[in-house]
Amino acid sequence: MSSGVFNVALDSTIGALQIGSSFAIFLFGIVSLQAYLYYDAFPEDSWKYKVLVAAVWILELGHTVGISYEVYHASITLYGKPNELVTFPALGAVISLSGAITLLVQGYFSLRLYRVLPKPYKYIGVFCFLLSAIRCVGSIYLTFPAATARNVSQYNKDWRWLVTSLLVVGTAIDIIIAGSMSWYLAKQRGKGFLRVSTVIDRLIGFTIRSGLLTGVSAIVLLICFLTMPDNLVWLALYTFLAKLYSNSLYSALNARQSLREEVSNSFPSMDRYSRPKNPRRDGNASSRFGPHAISIEMKTTTETTPDDSISKAFPDKYGMTP
Repeated sequence: MSSGVFNVALDSTIGALQIGSSFAIFLFGIVSLQAYLYYDAFPEDSWKYKVLVAAVWILELGHTVGISYEVYHASITLYGKPNELVTFPALGAVISLSGAITLLVQGYFSLRLYRVLPKPYKYIGVFCFLLSAIRCVGSIYLTFPAATARNVSQYNKDWRWLVTSLLVVGTAIDIIIAGSMSWYLAKQRGKGFLRVSTVIDRLIGFTIRSGLLTGVSAIVLLICFLTMPDNLVWLALYTFLAKLYSNSLYSALNARQSLREEVSNSFPSMDRYSRPKNPRRDGNASSRFGPHAISIEMKTTTETTPDDSISKAFPDKYGMTP
């Protein structure tokens, strides 16, 4: 590095950025599809869920626009001028949007932990939410220096400690959430019938996969950021990290349909108390069962602890607001 210019290897700068952005746009398509499927399958969900899904999608749209602008700036505006590829004016906005998306997703799963785990373990959810909020503040703090940086490599050197801290904290939150939920479900697994254990195994697998994907991606991003500061491989990975979080949230919401069907198949007696499989045809569950629908279900499930553990892990699945 000298005089604010570095020797550019196009395959690890513009090429890496274009590959990362292409994958990010592909993931945004999946995010949009998942959002559509959610609104189509769960029109009777709480307005809080609907606002959450809409907010994440709008943030993802802005995130995708910012990434697309950076690719256009690097490959079109600076075409034939690779040595000027040292600034990324939209990077600050992308960092802030990514932090907000991560906060919403991790906040959702943290709230689930708080409502599922018994005391004193339920406060793990509060701890995770506070860490995620601090992480979001750190991301917003990085916005201005990222947008005004004259050299991305110098930005890496000046703010490496904070970027590293944010990535480590985000990974730790994912591991804590996935580990805590898996621990709780595993404790319930041996308390019931084989069919209940099969459903719980599915929940454990889904929980681990959701946290593992984002956690491993953040670790790979951190390694690239620390070991390859003079190219854009780390930025290419960063372009789609937030979309992995969004997909994990939408997958968790949309997976309720298949999980509800599996629970109903394992316990046929619960069919008449679960929400209708086709709410548009059968109407709203609360209007069918009245204000005491939840209390009726609780009476039928308190006889077996595993049923209650499943409804706690996915309380909205039975028409109860988490």
